Amino acid sequence: MLTKEFIKKVKEINKDWEIKVIDKGIYIKMGCTYYCSVRTDETYAIDTRYGNFYEMSERDKEKLLKLCVEYASTPIEDREVKLSDVERVILESVGSINYIARDSDDDLYAYKDKPTKNSYGWKVNNNIDDYIKLNKNLFSFIKWENQEPTEIIDLLEAD
Repeated sequence: MLTKEFIKKVKEINKDWEIKVIDKGIYIKMGCTYYCSVRTDETYAIDTRYGNFYEMSERDKEKLLKLCVEYASTPIEDREVKLSDVERVILESVGSINYIARDSDDDLYAYKDKPTKNSYGWKVNNNIDDYIKLNKNLFSFIKWENQEPTEIIDLLEAD
């Protein structure tokens, strides 16, 4: 799970929580009240020893803990998007292309409109001008297993 995705999902549990990325950890807090933290430089490192974690509703505790475990079990190199110089140039020059997704056969495509996933690949309307095939060796962090196509604007902002 990408750090950006983790932070977004934490905010979906409670929009009032603040997420602070400090040194080697992500801290979930509200004001001076901390709920839990996850290390960014180690896998499987979660701290829920904050008293306020145990005062949360069971539902929120369960959601937050599951999310923290998912993030903490993600290999460190898979938590952040790192674009190569070539990938950045490609993204900055694609014009009206807005999404990238990888098919089940490992082929990589860029799309103008948001594609939908079917059992073997991603589909948009049949207009050839609405997508382009990319070299499959690019953007190795984009996987067939992803449930949503990757937005190009997010890649450029994250790097």
